[in-house]
Amino acid sequence: MRFDIVLYDGVDELDFVGPMEVLRAASRSGSDAEVRLRTRDETTIVTCSFGMRVVPDGVFEAGSADVVIVPGGGWAARDTIGTWGEVERGEWLPLLREAAERGSTMVSVCTGALLLAHAGVIGSRQATTHTAARDDLIATGATFVDERVVDDGDLITGAGVTSGLDIGLHLVKRFFGDEAATRASLRMEYPPKS
Repeated sequence: MRFDIVLYDGVDELDFVGPMEVLRAASRSGSDAEVRLRTRDETTIVTCSFGMRVVPDGVFEAGSADVVIVPGGGWAARDTIGTWGEVERGEWLPLLREAAERGSTMVSVCTGALLLAHAGVIGSRQATTHTAARDDLIATGATFVDERVVDDGDLITGAGVTSGLDIGLHLVKRFFGDEAATRASLRMEYPPKS
């Protein structure tokens, strides 16, 4: 099973590292999880919101992953770097919409929900995001749910930054079973909160 994690300059480190670590640990424990870090264009380095530099695995292709994870970062700053800037430029939006239309399960962590909402993926469906972006998510027409993880079938959203760990464990449980999720949780010494 292929999981693509979307990266862009200004992405919050923990938003993507949390689910990446959980899913890659599940893979090492025998789950069929391939996790790839993907950018919109060919790029050698992504600079995250707190300065961490990451080498992506390649360019995102809509429909090439079973699950697409969209992390957030920097929404409240209203800056050109981060989620706000990506929504304003709009270049990710058709790619994310196409991935959803092709059948990928769409997942967001924190303010990554705003990218999915502006891509037309969420609509009026149930979703969550960081508390600082709650009103912005509601303004897109989404039905806000105040939970760490909201699973609405082929749309899964996580609340604030640390919910990336909960999203990762939720995905492992959903796609690989309770035992795999328990192993991942014990390995991290992190009890799931969803």
